[in-house]
Amino acid sequence: MTLFRRLHRLLRRHRVDEEMRAEMRAHVELESQRLQREGIGASQARARAEREFGNLAQWQQRAREQSGAAWLEHWQRDFQQAARLLVKAPLLSLVIVLSLAVGIGANAVIFSWLRGVVFRPIPGVSEASKLVLIEPRNDAGAYPGASWAEYRDLRAALPAVQDLIAFRMLPLDYGPPGHEERAFAQLVSGNYFSGLGVPPEIGRLLRENEAAVPGGMPVVVISHEFWVNRFAASPDVIGKEIQLNARTLTVVGVAPEGFRGTVIGLTFDLWIPATMSSVLLAGPSEFDQREARNYSLLARPAPGAEAPRLQADVTGAMATLARRFPASNVGVTADVLPFWKSPRGAGRFLFSGLAVLQVFMTLVLVVVCANAANLLLARAQSRRREVGVRLALGARPRHILRLFLAEALFLGFLAAVLGSLLAEWGTEALRAVPLPGAFPFRFETELSVAGLVLSGTLGVVCALAFGLAPAIRSARTDSHLALRAAKDNGGRTRGRGALVALENGLALLVLVIAALFMRSFLESRTDDPGFRVSGVLLGQYDLSGRKYDRAAGLALLSDLLGRLNAVPGIESAAVASRVPLDFHAMPSAGFTIDGAARSDGGKDRALAYAVTPGYLELMGIPLVAGSDFVPLTDSRRGPQVIVNEEFVRRYLATGTPVGRRIVVGPASYEVAGVARNALYETFGERPKPVMYFSYRDWYSPMGQIHVRTRAAESLASSDLRRTVQGVNPEIILYDVRTMTEHVEKNLFFRRIPARLFGILGPLVLVLAATGVYAVVAYSVARRTTEIGIRMALGATRGRVVRQIVSESLAPVWLGIVPAWLIAVVIMIHANHGVLVLSILLGVPALLLAVVGLAAWLPARRAAGVDPVVALRAE
Repeated sequence: MTLFRRLHRLLRRHRVDEEMRAEMRAHVELESQRLQREGIGASQARARAEREFGNLAQWQQRAREQSGAAWLEHWQRDFQQAARLLVKAPLLSLVIVLSLAVGIGANAVIFSWLRGVVFRPIPGVSEASKLVLIEPRNDAGAYPGASWAEYRDLRAALPAVQDLIAFRMLPLDYGPPGHEERAFAQLVSGNYFSGLGVPPEIGRLLRENEAAVPGGMPVVVISHEFWVNRFAASPDVIGKEIQLNARTLTVVGVAPEGFRGTVIGLTFDLWIPATMSSVLLAGPSEFDQREARNYSLLARPAPGAEAPRLQADVTGAMATLARRFPASNVGVTADVLPFWKSPRGAGRFLFSGLAVLQVFMTLVLVVVCANAANLLLARAQSRRREVGVRLALGARPRHILRLFLAEALFLGFLAAVLGSLLAEWGTEALRAVPLPGAFPFRFETELSVAGLVLSGTLGVVCALAFGLAPAIRSARTDSHLALRAAKDNGGRTRGRGALVALENGLALLVLVIAALFMRSFLESRTDDPGFRVSGVLLGQYDLSGRKYDRAAGLALLSDLLGRLNAVPGIESAAVASRVPLDFHAMPSAGFTIDGAARSDGGKDRALAYAVTPGYLELMGIPLVAGSDFVPLTDSRRGPQVIVNEEFVRRYLATGTPVGRRIVVGPASYEVAGVARNALYETFGERPKPVMYFSYRDWYSPMGQIHVRTRAAESLASSDLRRTVQGVNPEIILYDVRTMTEHVEKNLFFRRIPARLFGILGPLVLVLAATGVYAVVAYSVARRTTEIGIRMALGATRGRVVRQIVSESLAPVWLGIVPAWLIAVVIMIHANHGVLVLSILLGVPALLLAVVGLAAWLPARRAAGVDPVVALRAE
């Protein structure tokens, strides 16, 4: 068949060329005769005419230009006529344009946000999408970060890497003593800016040698926003000295506007050589401690280095480190990840959520298109006589096709314009959302040219999607039958039935996804996290750089907790290095069980953080075995650790856990007790092993004060601040908030899609009901005579209504049943194999109830017609 088609096209093209040649020769002859009449010789006239009209290619080009001009003129006229016709149906046009605009706008917003995360993950850095992360991964599947020693080793061992950059996040106190404010910095390697290819706004950026010697170069680069807000964009900032953690650093440069650092979703004020960490934190140097995995590694691959080669080089280098340093590197490999897959920062929350939202929005848009197609098909059915008149007056089927497509494209154009405006408003609204906590979160989203192009493309694609079927059906109208029939019979068509089935099937899938998200979000707010939430006040302090060594810091903690426990409105007080359900991941530590070392020489890992005695009781986390830590001032007992039930299940299942010894680093800790499991990093997580260490044995200069109050938490905030100031006026409390507020902040990235689903779910229901209502309304309007005859012959009103509704819901069932089976698969995958019957049964029941009502209303109205009036109208 393909060969015959090709021969047919060749013969047709040959026939067209012969016709053009004949027309061309006729024009040559006429032009030659005209020139001869003007007195030009026959041979010269013939030559000039052939030069003018004798080239077939030129003739074809001229014909194409004339054809193109005519084509544009026809489309212009069709668009004008389409606009007039759509104005005559304002309700239908408004429903299609508004629903399509919402779908286009929402897709453009999510697409722009997703594009920014994937293709522009580091604002201000060219070709940022080519940068990759080298993330060490332990045998538990966690990404603990890299040590500075590993960074040095990998930088020398990876020939496929052009630049390897190290960085970590560090909050600091900025300003002179007594007037500090919180600033957020990154400790970076000396090649940080040169490896990223970032130029300075003014001054210079960091140099390689400034991060070579621990504590060597007290210099800092500030951000453009920090420069504008703190120094009024003064060029004299270069060379100024600023106070950070009570240490003096010199400003050497300003980063360019738009550059905010290298953690997705966070914006930083300062960049400091990593070798200044021991000075700023007034603690031991981390540069030779391979267990101190604080850094992220960002690589720019060498030209021509593909991802498989880079991964092979990294795997080989990590295997070498495991052989050389088994204590810290056995069981640790590394993955090469795109930057947007970073396990740290907001990126780990954003991408998966945005991807689900994009799929959801696409399904919503398909539902909108199916609904619009149904409406236009029903309207096209009522315009059969109009189409028949046009055909009888000489219009060709292609003219009808073009007219109906022009109407659809006009609707698509209006929806694209309105959708772009909604998308611009949506991106502005996202940037204006108050972000949670003291962390410098920032939404990097803007409606770029790509977003506008997407809006326009979606408008055209959707217009063709919902306009093609009505246009083709109308173009195939038989003018004789259309003019002969006073009315069409309004019978069902396979096209409309298929669209109803598609629309309702997709609506069911969208509603199931929305219900799953809403259920997950609501459960997160009501589930027991394993610790008390109400009645707890939190406040963060930082003693880094304040000349508090371990002994002085413990003495201050003992004094502070003693004073807080003596305050009448405070029931108890404790300190922890971390707060559960925070945005940043909990730290982990490698360990071995004394007397049960692994055969490969490696270490197991568990979440680990330090707490003071009384913390577990304050948080309502019961001890199921053993006892709490000894007081901070007790120096007689050796190092202690409390583990949770999951830790016991995995690593201490045999024997009594209390009294066993766990080796972490150079120290051996006695298991003092076993605590009940709780949530630590996020809602819905599976049980994780945890080790609680005492501040006495695992001292940290930073901490979160936990205060359990007898009255409202807000009333205790002044007592907390006053008590801290009484211990040391130089200590500043940051991010004072209640535990309830803290937990709510963890739900921030769940709340946005949940609210979106809460809005779009009812919209999808309305769209499904609108589609069914339109089809049934147009159908029964054309079947007035049939209904009148049936009722005149004795059919009851209820029977007519039931038949119309059952006929209308038949295609709905055809769409819902397969969609329900797909929803079961989605739920099994997304809900860890658990089927939620309330959603699987409730969502289809709700959808059927809504579309059933949409079919019943026009059916009931049609069944109320007087048979005599119906027959007389016919």
